[in-house]
Amino acid sequence: MYMVRTILFLIVIALFASCAEILPLTGGEEDNYAPTIVEGSQNPAQEALNVNQQELHVKFNEYFTLNDPSNTVLMNPKAGKITTTANKKELTIKWEGPMEPNTTYIIQLNGTVTDLNEKNDTVHQFVFSTGNTIDSLTIKGVLTDAFTNGAVSGAVVCLYEENVNPFETSPMYVAQTNQRGEFGFSYLKTNSYQVFAFIDKNKDRTPSKGEKIAFHSSSIAAGDTNIIALRTFLPKDTTQKLQLKLINPGLAILSGLDNIEKTTVNGSQVEVLTQFTNDSVLIALPNPVNDYLTFIAPNLDTIQKPFSERERQKNFGIQSKTYKNTWKYTDSLFFECNEMIRSIDTSKISIKDEKKQSLSYMYHINGNKLILIPTTNSLLDLDLKIQTGALKGHSNHSDSASIHYDTKAITDYSNLSLDLTELEGNWIIQLMDGNLAIRTFIKSETDTIVTWKHLLPNTYSVQCIEDKDNNKQWTNGNWVKKTQPETIVRFQLKSKLRPNWDIEEKLILNE
Repeated sequence: MYMVRTILFLIVIALFASCAEILPLTGGEEDNYAPTIVEGSQNPAQEALNVNQQELHVKFNEYFTLNDPSNTVLMNPKAGKITTTANKKELTIKWEGPMEPNTTYIIQLNGTVTDLNEKNDTVHQFVFSTGNTIDSLTIKGVLTDAFTNGAVSGAVVCLYEENVNPFETSPMYVAQTNQRGEFGFSYLKTNSYQVFAFIDKNKDRTPSKGEKIAFHSSSIAAGDTNIIALRTFLPKDTTQKLQLKLINPGLAILSGLDNIEKTTVNGSQVEVLTQFTNDSVLIALPNPVNDYLTFIAPNLDTIQKPFSERERQKNFGIQSKTYKNTWKYTDSLFFECNEMIRSIDTSKISIKDEKKQSLSYMYHINGNKLILIPTTNSLLDLDLKIQTGALKGHSNHSDSASIHYDTKAITDYSNLSLDLTELEGNWIIQLMDGNLAIRTFIKSETDTIVTWKHLLPNTYSVQCIEDKDNNKQWTNGNWVKKTQPETIVRFQLKSKLRPNWDIEEKLILNE
């Protein structure tokens, strides 16, 4: 009997062993919650009055770590240097400076407190007053990039007293923008404030050279219900300085110029090919003197660049500028070079149709630009071959190039008319394929329509730049003159352009 029981026991054990599943040990369910404040632990208490201490204590329901407190802890108004420490589950925030009487203070933790494992965080706000009341007014707004119109996150937005210089004065209140570019100030005194923002690249909490800024053109009264809009821009460096960018082998961009007519290179007046702005030009380079180029601009520093004859012999390139290498019957082929074109050898340039028939052509040279105008009565595709040495510069010759062009008839294209009546004043209207402007129209105050013919079928957008100063280009903001960046509005065309279609659309603001 004992033997039978023993055998049955072993069988049962074997059955359990064969059915058992070995599971790894886990830490339980994942913690998806940030540390929370223990009720009644905050000192001074939330919205406490007549506070005169210089530190705040609060306990959390779990152990935590601090996440970059020097950048994630804000005190409004600021009361000296802030020190943040953690001891197990308790947080202590101290400030050095004295507090203003009858003032509401806000301490914000923007992701400062995180749990130990999953690093969950949240936003905390502590409010107290040194007086008998809690201030309750607000200012809200949104920050975008002046050129792209995209939201700017992580920027510093400040409130100052009226008529002070933000570059020289500490702000009264500080906030940060969220992912949508939104910001807000609460618990403000009844007052009018100057609003100024900057992208704090060097994390020093002050606007610095090379950082984008934004400002509101007028003072803002706390409590206004409107959401204010700020647009960031990079201020122009007011220090007049000659800047040079070489485009080997034969061009350069000079900027920061005060007097283009009196600017010289190797003792001779610069040869301007394109003027971009009042102080920026594209120039042709002369042969170097003793392997150097010397640039002299009036009232500015002299720049001397090593530039050997050997460098002048390299990479004379030819770039096609015909949109998508698609040739419209009877139109021209456009090219740009990185060298001034001094002469052309037409025997080294050939154009053939897809039947290998050679085509005659006319040409035109303008600085570093070349235009070829094929002569043909057919609608066959074209093949262009440019042999080495077809174009000559100062001391070098061009590289070879081989380009195929799709030939289109007039009926392969679309025409587009835009109603501009809602755009009052002067505007720069650009038809955009992605980030590339393929057509530009300078709208005057009286223009109400623009028509672009012979457009390749595609889906386009329109970029409109309000040209308030009528200088035919986008103008940045200026803090000293208190002028805002010129407005840029972008429209996605509702209709896709199709072959042999005439499309009409109206550009409607605020649609």
